[in-house]
Amino acid sequence: MSRSRHVGKIQKRLEDVKNQWIRPARADLSDNESARLATDALLDGGPDAYRRALSREGEIDFLSSEETQYIQAHAKEPPSIPDPSGGAEGASRGLDSSSLQSGTYFPMASESIEPALLHNWTWAEKPYLKEKSSATVYFQRDKHNNIRDLVRRCISRASQVLVILMDVFTDVEIFCDILEAANKRGVFICVLLDQGGVKPFQEMCDKAQICDTHLKNISIRSVEGKVYRAKSGRKFVGQIQEKFIISDWRVVLSGSYR
Repeated sequence: MSRSRHVGKIQKRLEDVKNQWIRPARADLSDNESARLATDALLDGGPDAYRRALSREGEIDFLSSEETQYIQAHAKEPPSIPDPSGGAEGASRGLDSSSLQSGTYFPMASESIEPALLHNWTWAEKPYLKEKSSATVYFQRDKHNNIRDLVRRCISRASQVLVILMDVFTDVEIFCDILEAANKRGVFICVLLDQGGVKPFQEMCDKAQICDTHLKNISIRSVEGKVYRAKSGRKFVGQIQEKFIISDWRVVLSGSYR
């Protein structure tokens, strides 16, 4: 008597939603063990091991080719154990840039203590909490509301604080708007960059000959995506692929433009 073939969680869900006779099930938000095993196999053994794990688990190929390439390209080995003999070479092995914590200051790793905000927003009066909320959707094809112009207008109207998250920030003109807000109007600005976007941002600053004195009232930090770690210890770090601006805690812009 043959054993029934194991079916992965995503594969089973696909089969159920395609079958009109099966009643809708309650949302299952539990972890997908088959997907975890396949991802571990990709990290440890490459694409062939990934495909074998999918076949063994009866799971569908749930990663795009771009995601598979990203995981392989950014896989990191676990930290090596220091040499018991106490050799300097063994002790220093494995301490590279990947061991640094996320959230380091641009352009180099800084002191461990974060600077205090220039304004104590915790105790400040918050009239915006009493205001009525509203949302507006803009499309890139709207000629009267160019999205890039909306971003620049939002920055130019800020009077107290700007929080900006960017996956990639290389727009010199928008950076000039930020510098003007910080240096001319005294706006406190916090810029968060994806770890992978630090280098192109630094190149932009180098071309514009930006130095520390130009970054008054500006805190620029890097952040990383979620870390996935296999049981073997190999890991990769995800990406921040978002853009948003918070202006004076009243206005939020989120989206993208080309």
